[in-house]
Amino acid sequence: MGGFLMARHRGLPAYVPGEHDEGGSFIRLNTNESPYPPSPGVALAVAGEIDQLGYYNDPDCTRLRAALAALYGVEPGNVAVGNGSDELLYWAFLAFADEAHPIALPDITYGYYELFAAVHGIPMHRLPLRADFTVDVDGYCGLGEMIVLANPNAPTGYAVSVEAIERIVRSNPGNVVLIDEAYIDFGAQTCLPLIAKYDNLLVVRTYSKSRSMAGARIGYCFGSPSLIAQLETVRNAVNLYSVSRMAQAAGAAAVREDAYYMENCRRIMASRRMTTDALREMGFEVLESLGNFIFARLPGMKGRAIVQALRERNILVRRWDAPRIEDYLRITIGTREEMLALIDALKDIIKENRP
Repeated sequence: MGGFLMARHRGLPAYVPGEHDEGGSFIRLNTNESPYPPSPGVALAVAGEIDQLGYYNDPDCTRLRAALAALYGVEPGNVAVGNGSDELLYWAFLAFADEAHPIALPDITYGYYELFAAVHGIPMHRLPLRADFTVDVDGYCGLGEMIVLANPNAPTGYAVSVEAIERIVRSNPGNVVLIDEAYIDFGAQTCLPLIAKYDNLLVVRTYSKSRSMAGARIGYCFGSPSLIAQLETVRNAVNLYSVSRMAQAAGAAAVREDAYYMENCRRIMASRRMTTDALREMGFEVLESLGNFIFARLPGMKGRAIVQALRERNILVRRWDAPRIEDYLRITIGTREEMLALIDALKDIIKENRP
C-alpha cells in the first residue's frame, strides 16, 4: 500500500515522552506528574457523571469556566478550557501565527512547541538562553512576533519576573505573548493580573502538575475577553466537545478543594529543597528550580550513564541528547520517601564510579 501522508507532514518531528511504566515497580521521576492523588471530591464528581455519558458534554464548559474564574478573580469571559494545556497551545499556534508570522521562543524549552509549529508550518525564531540558562528578556522586547515562554521554563525550572514579562508584552502590542504557567504553583509569581492591562497576553495552565490530574487532560487559559473570543473561534472550528463530561466535573471539584492541592505543592517544594541540598552535597550542579522538578548534572560523569544506573535500581529520570544539556538530568519531585530513595541510589552510584 502506498503512502498517503501529505508531503508537508512527512518530516514532522516526533515528541518522545518519558518512559511510561504504569502500574510497574519503578519510581517514576521522569514525567513531572504529581505523586499525590486527586482530592476526594474529584472521584465523587466523576462517578456522578456516569449515568449521563449517553449525552454530549457542555461544549462551553460553563460550570468549569465559572469555577476557575471565581477562584482566580476574573470573569468567565477571561477563561477558555481545553483537553489539556497542549490542546490550548495547539489552538493558540493555529490562531495567532502562520507561515508568514513566526513564533519566538527559547532554544531550550518544552519540546511540544516545536511540534505544534511544525504541523502548522510556522517558522520558529529560537533565541538562545544565556550561558546560565536564564532568558535574555531584552531579546524579546519589540520583536514583533508571537512569543511563547514557559514560565517557569522546562526543563531548567528558572522563571522570568512579572516585571520582565510586562516589558515583553508592552513592547509587542501587535502580537500575542503566550506565557505557559504549567508549573506556576510551585513557587513562581504569576503574570495573570496583567491580562487586565494588555489584550495581547495569553496565560496557559494545566491540571496535570499541581492538581494531580495528568490523566484527566484538563487545561485552561486566561486572557482579555477579545483574545479568548478569538481563540474560541478556532476551538469551535476544530474540536467543540474536546473536554469530556467527566473531566469538566473533576476540574470543578478540584477547584472547590483547592486548599488540598496547594498543601501538596508546599510538600513538593519542601522535598525539592531537600533533594537540591542533598545533591549539591554529593557534588551535583543543581539549578534553583521553581517547578516540580530539578535540573542537575554531576561533573565528570555522563548523564546517560547515571540514567541507566538509576534505571537498574528501578528509578526513572529524564535526559535529552541535545547540545548543552546532554549530561543534565531532569528529576521530577516525588514523595519524600521517593526522593530519599533517589538520594540513596545516587550515593551508591557515585561510590561505585569513584576512582
